[in-house]
Amino acid sequence: MAFPTHVLVAPLNWGLGHASRCIPIINYFLEQGAIVSIASDGAALELLKEEFPDLNSLELNSSEVVYSSSGFFFYLKLILQGHGLKERAKKDEILIESYAEKNHVDLIISDHRFGAISKTIKSVIISHQLKFKAGLFSRASSSLNAKFHNRYDEVWIPDAIVPFDLSGVLSHSKQVKVPTRRIGVLSRFSKIELPVEIDYLAVISGPEPLRTSLEKCLIAAFQVLSSKKTVIVRGVYNTESLNDLPNISFYNHLKSEELNALICRSKLVVCRSGYSSVMDLACLGKKAFFIPTPHQGEQEYLAKRLEKLGIAPFSNQEDFKVSDLERIRQYSGFKTDQRLRFPLQTFRRTLEG
Repeated sequence: MAFPTHVLVAPLNWGLGHASRCIPIINYFLEQGAIVSIASDGAALELLKEEFPDLNSLELNSSEVVYSSSGFFFYLKLILQGHGLKERAKKDEILIESYAEKNHVDLIISDHRFGAISKTIKSVIISHQLKFKAGLFSRASSSLNAKFHNRYDEVWIPDAIVPFDLSGVLSHSKQVKVPTRRIGVLSRFSKIELPVEIDYLAVISGPEPLRTSLEKCLIAAFQVLSSKKTVIVRGVYNTESLNDLPNISFYNHLKSEELNALICRSKLVVCRSGYSSVMDLACLGKKAFFIPTPHQGEQEYLAKRLEKLGIAPFSNQEDFKVSDLERIRQYSGFKTDQRLRFPLQTFRRTLEG
C-alpha cells in the first residue's frame, strides 16, 4: 500500500499505558506529513488530547473495566463484563467506520481496542499480549483473544528481538494467524542527563479500585522514610489534588516531557509492571521496583520474569512493606540499548511493502 495520508489511532482506556505508547506512533506519522486523528474515551482520550491539542478527536464508548480486588472474582468479574465489552466494541466499530468514511482515513491503528477496525480500510492492532496468563482461564482467554486479533490485517508487536524480548512468551501465539511484525519497543520518553536528586518516584496507574488502594499503600510507606525525597504521580484526571507532605510531593498527572524529566531525576521508580511502564523504563535505563496489579496475570508474569533476569525486584501489593525497597541493591536495573527502540526506517518500509 502507499504510505497513509490520514491515520486514525485508537487506544484502549484501561489505565494510561495503551494511550501513552501510541504517542511515538502519532509523532512519527505527523513527522511524515500524515493527518492523524485520535479516538478513545476517558483518561486515555484526555491524555492524548493534552499531548496533541490540535488533532481532531473522536470520543468512543467507555471501555473502562472495574476490577475486583480478590483472586477468583477478578477473572469472574471480567468474564461477566465480557458481553458488555463486546457490545461496546460493536458500537465503537460503527463510530469508527462512519468517521473514517467521512474523513478519508486510509489506515486505522488500534491499540488493543477491538472495536477500532474497518471492513474496508486497512486496520492493524498494536498488541504485545497475544497469549494470556490467567491461571485456569489462560486457554479460553487466549483463544478468544486470538479470534479478535485475527480480524485485523496485521498485528504490530511493540517489542524487539535483541538484546532480548521484553514481553517474553506473551507475544508468541500459534493461534494468531494474521501477519505479525515486531516494530521495536515504543516509549514516549528519551534519556536526558539531569541531576539525580529524587530518592523515590512512584508512578501510579491502572483501574479502580486498585489504583486507589496502591496509592494509600505507598503514601503510608513513604511517610516512614521521612528523610527521603519522594514524588508520587497519581495518574488521575479531573480529581482534587492532594496536599504535599513534608517529604512527599504529589502530582495528579504530568505531560510527557515533565514526567520524562522526573523519571530521569529519580534514583528509583516504583510502579505497576504494566508492559508500557516496562518499555519506558527499559528505554531510559532506570532502576525499578514493581508492584503488579493484584491477580492480573500479565503483570505478575512480567514482574517475575524481570526479577528472574536480575533486572528488578517486585512485591505483591498485599505483601509490600517499605523495607522491600532495600532489595533493589541486588538488581542491575535496565540498561539503555538503542536496539530496543522503534526503528522508523524499517517501519516506513513495512507500511509501503
